[in-house]
Amino acid sequence: MKIAFAHMFTLRTPRGIERYIINMANALSRRGEDVTIIAGRCPQSPTRAWIDDRITIHEIAHHNWHKLSFVPSFLMDFLANDYDVLNLALARGEGYAAGLAHKIKDIRYNVIFHYPYENHEKHFHAFKRFGTAADADGMIAVSSYVARGVRECFGRDAQVVPNGVDPELFLPDNGKRAQLRGQLQIPDDAPVLLTVSALQGRKGIHKVLRAIGVLKLTHPDVRYMVVGDGNEKDRAAFFTQIRSLGLESSVLFFGNQSDVTPYYNAADLFVFLPEYEAFGIVALEAMAAELPVVASQGNAFPEILSQGGGIMVDPNDPESVSETIASLLNDRERMMRIGWEGRRSVVNRFTWDAVASQLIGIFRQQTHL
Repeated sequence: MKIAFAHMFTLRTPRGIERYIINMANALSRRGEDVTIIAGRCPQSPTRAWIDDRITIHEIAHHNWHKLSFVPSFLMDFLANDYDVLNLALARGEGYAAGLAHKIKDIRYNVIFHYPYENHEKHFHAFKRFGTAADADGMIAVSSYVARGVRECFGRDAQVVPNGVDPELFLPDNGKRAQLRGQLQIPDDAPVLLTVSALQGRKGIHKVLRAIGVLKLTHPDVRYMVVGDGNEKDRAAFFTQIRSLGLESSVLFFGNQSDVTPYYNAADLFVFLPEYEAFGIVALEAMAAELPVVASQGNAFPEILSQGGGIMVDPNDPESVSETIASLLNDRERMMRIGWEGRRSVVNRFTWDAVASQLIGIFRQQTHL
């Protein structure tokens, strides 16, 4: 089966959608499928090395990284190639091109929603332009939470295929823990919290900082590691808050990293308090590393943590968040049990090969191949 994933930024950034596409494409390729990734040209790609050599990469031309500049090249690719199944991520690039291509040629495509309707309404409604949503063969959502928004916006049901993780890459490693803590001069018994996320307001890093401001009263040696980056405005707001809370010596900022596994190993808890989070691959990565997760109530976290691996909290109550973190840090046996439950859940439900099997089942129903 010829399967294609079209997303303009796959070669440019290592965020959630891009990691989903690359890992899903790799898993499908391992199954013997003919997989193509169609993405914007990016000579200095930080993600190209992650892509299996068996996968075909179509690097398409664009004038800049504005979404609309990709439409002509995506359109030409869709018309020139006979994919059995084409999968779209965003509307105002590959989505517009697919809607236009369908008016010229009978192409088969799905929209895979990686973001929720809440706070992303304009991205959803953009799929209505050129009939992209109406003509799609299928709607796929990474969580039931996202699927509810698809139903609300389009009046169509979406099939749920979750994100995944590689448990052979993300796993507990005491050697990496000792090495990174040694490099950072963090004592082995000092509590370390971690968030891996883009520096965006909706990711809730400012809420974690408020909780740490409270937690410092009982755990003065706590460290908070943040792996990820954002635009200049978000970065400035982040550091302003750190200074206002007097947390300069407690917060360690590492920016984007090509290998995030040592940070999971060096931490004691993964704290993630976003708003409107569609799924959160990073939560699975933490669980695979046996790192207990403290996450926001709602969103997709009830689905992710349904078989253990973490605790959900009210992200807008810093005192309660701090109390939850403190209770875990003070009970190492409980933390170990939660971490073990999380890895077991990942291995049983969320490997990339397992979720690729679900996706290929949908494709075969659509194409009868």
